Amino acid sequence: MRKVALVAVFVVLAGVYCGGSSKPAVAGAKWPADACGTLTEAEIGQFVKALPTFSAALKAGMWTPTPPKETDGPIGSLATFVEGMNVAGVDDSLKTAGSSWGAFKATLYKVFAASAALSIDGVTPEMIASMKSDTSASAKKGLKDYEAFKAACALIPEANKKMVAAHQQELQALQALGQ
Repeated sequence: MRKVALVAVFVVLAGVYCGGSSKPAVAGAKWPADACGTLTEAEIGQFVKALPTFSAALKAGMWTPTPPKETDGPIGSLATFVEGMNVAGVDDSLKTAGSSWGAFKATLYKVFAASAALSIDGVTPEMIASMKSDTSASAKKGLKDYEAFKAACALIPEANKKMVAAHQQELQALQALGQ
């Protein structure tokens, strides 16, 4: 099955596969509350409907992704990414599409978290074996961060992952946010 290729997934997973921080990237990190809520069909339908309006508002607001802090880790990076999208005019634009920043943001967290969980689920045994065979300090840290992030992704409802997988075509528009 093709995986959902979302910009946020790259932001989230960058913290797992890239070294750099001497602090654990994930240990003890918690998803924003919205990320673990159940994603409904109606919610994703409204989300997809509002995506073009949201993207146009990001472009009009001259949005650029906020770079995460080195110590943010993947979950913190996701929160920085999403919260940085609340640029001037977003809420007003979303209201014209029958939504609001609060409702849209909650669904955005669920979609991005489910996408990240799908990506983690898709890591092959060969990739894990490769991570385990590299004994460098950065590889050991990367493996520890991967395992912690995988544990965090286990908190994402299975139904959300199925919903995102079922709507991957409509969600491809997330790749072009703000363009």
